[in-house]
Order: sequence, then structure tokens, then C-alpha cells
Amino acid sequence: MTYKLKYFNMRGRGEDIRLLFAAAGVKFTDERISNEDWPGVKDGTPWGQLPTLEINSATTRQTLAQSVAICRYIARKFSLTGANEWEAAKCDEYVDAVVDLFAEWVKFVFEPDADKKAKAKEAFVKVHMPAKLKKLNMLKASTYLRNENGGNFLVGKNLTWADIFIADKLERLETSVGPKVLDGYPHLRKLKEAVFNVDKIRAYLAARPEAAM
Repeated sequence: MTYKLKYFNMRGRGEDIRLLFAAAGVKFTDERISNEDWPGVKDGTPWGQLPTLEINSATTRQTLAQSVAICRYIARKFSLTGANEWEAAKCDEYVDAVVDLFAEWVKFVFEPDADKKAKAKEAFVKVHMPAKLKKLNMLKASTYLRNENGGNFLVGKNLTWADIFIADKLERLETSVGPKVLDGYPHLRKLKEAVFNVDKIRAYLAARPEAAM
């Protein structure tokens, strides 16, 4: 079985997929589509969007779209969904909560009108982001108290795709909102550090190409 990720030459919605492959120790082709080539690629994608994941075997070629669906597929395939169905469901819950947060994030990041952008960013920084990060920080704190291993991760005692997905998004917030954005959320900072210090992920991060967020 071989895997080909198609995405732009940026981190964006492709980076958590790359991080999941790294954590699983699975090789994949990281095909980065240029802006110039995108119009010729677009019609060949299932929904006119990237990323897509091509899954090829000796007899079949399948394509999966939608970034979170791709993440879930990789997580299930390579045992990153927790120890049981409940932990798998909690992974989905936490990821979906962060997806909701980033639906607000895109409203200011990609807003072309300067006034609207400023208002959307203010709402994100003062309302949406604190509400979600506070809850996640409390969840991480409760995991720390509950788990014998010190609670490095959000779900159970082992690394899951939710940890990886959320750590990537926390890094995104540090880049787009400010480097001190996690100062009020120490348990989330520890989560991000724990994920990025996993051996295979650390090796990937050390070698990953420079690219826009």
C-alpha cells in the first residue's frame, strides 16, 4: 500500500496529515501543488479542494478528500484512536471542538476588508479562542491528575490523533495570533511540547521544509 498526499506548499490543512504519517512511521509521497498548477488539478479532485489522499495498492487506486476525514482514516489505520471505542469517540469530540474554533479563525485570517478583519480578529481573540482554550486546558489538567504517566496526552495514556491535531492547531495560533497565546494555558503548552517531543514527530519537525502556515 502506498500513500500520496496532495496539498499546497504550505502547512495549513495538510500539516496535521503529515504529522500523523510521521507519528505512525509511515512513508508517503508529499506532493505539493503550486498556485500555478492548481487550476489544472482542481477538476480532478472530488470536491474541488485540497488536500486529497491517494491510497494505492496493486489492484486499486482510491482517493479520499476532506482533511479531517483523511486524519481519521490514518488514525484508524495506524492505531492512533485510543485504547477503545470511548477513547476514539473522545478524540472525535475534542477534534470537532477545535474545528469549530478554527471556523472562527478563518473569518479573520482570510478576510480581505481591513475593518472587517480587525473586528473578526478581536472577536476571535477575546471571545472564541479563550472559551475553547480554557475548556481544553481544564480537560488537559484533569487528564494530568487522572493518569499515572503524568497525563502527557488528552485521551487515555497514549498519543492519539487528537493530540497531534490539536498540537498543530496550537502552533498555528502561536504563529497567527501571537507567540504568547498559550501563556494562560499551561497544560495546553505542555500538551504541545509533549506531542512535538515524540521521537518520530521531532525528527519530522527537524527536517520539514520551510513553508507558510
